[in-house]
Amino acid sequence: MFGIGNKKKVVTLEAPGTLNNIISEDEKFAITELVITGEINGTDLKLIREMAGYTASGRNSEGKLKRLDLKNARFVPGGEKYARKNDGYCSIEEADLVPQRAFRKCDKLQVVILPEGTKKIEGHAFERCTHLSSITIPEGVEYIGSRAFRKCYELKTISIPSTVVDMGKETFSEDGKLGKLYVLAEKPPMIYVNTFFGVAISEIKLYVPTGASSVYKKTITWKRFRNMKEL
Repeated sequence: MFGIGNKKKVVTLEAPGTLNNIISEDEKFAITELVITGEINGTDLKLIREMAGYTASGRNSEGKLKRLDLKNARFVPGGEKYARKNDGYCSIEEADLVPQRAFRKCDKLQVVILPEGTKKIEGHAFERCTHLSSITIPEGVEYIGSRAFRKCYELKTISIPSTVVDMGKETFSEDGKLGKLYVLAEKPPMIYVNTFFGVAISEIKLYVPTGASSVYKKTITWKRFRNMKEL
């Protein structure tokens, strides 16, 4: 997927807000794979978004970033506002979460690995990442917000960690290629009738922990997944 003609950049941030000191104007639109270690604030996220195809002001960019590895990174409060929303602009207010609209409309992204210490994925975080085909959600995440992965048309497989207890409205709506769903929690996470709106639920292969299928089949929202198997 990432062969000839692709450029990889590995960076360590000594302080949040310093990514633009490491990645020059000349190379920010050439990088296709980015690995970050360290603390990321709004200023850093603003640049990453631009590298991935969408600016803070709501316009397409020339960015080519396809793969983003944040396994050893961490989102922290502070920095610039990084994305537009209905009533203004978004800023990072809390640590250890993927903030609201963090990568919304960053349609160049194909592969994302989230920070290991992440606790929440806020609403609209990856909405309309239309080429996103792989997302690594770490153990420890407890909440995935509304429309977080809405219209991620290329997502075929998703693994939900055992720590997730709640997923919001339309979280995975209109993800038309979704075919396999791994839910690792023994107790079914809270979902809504429209969490998977526009997805052919009856055709999805749902995998749950050994011995947990009977509980899932008794839950109104989960029993709609008729193709259920135990891991």
